[in-house]
Amino acid sequence: MNIDELQKFSDATFKRVLKKISAINVEARHGFKDPPLIDKDKELMVLFEEEIEEWLKYRRQMRRWESFVNGRPISNYSVRPE
Repeated sequence: MNIDELQKFSDATFKRVLKKISAINVEARHGFKDPPLIDKDKELMVLFEEEIEEWLKYRRQMRRWESFVNGRPISNYSVRPE
């Protein structure tokens, strides 16, 4: 997957992927990952984690703006159970 393809996925998918990437990053940082990741892979995983967090933040912000502009009350969005 390329970073350019991030807009194709839903928020629930992003959250699952972010959870898995965070777990891999923690395992790699503490040396529990077997086989160990090379430095380039570690950098790539950190980059993906940052980009997904940024994209989720952007989507939440756009939803808030849409509700403000359209005059709809801001309510809790339904969250899919994981």
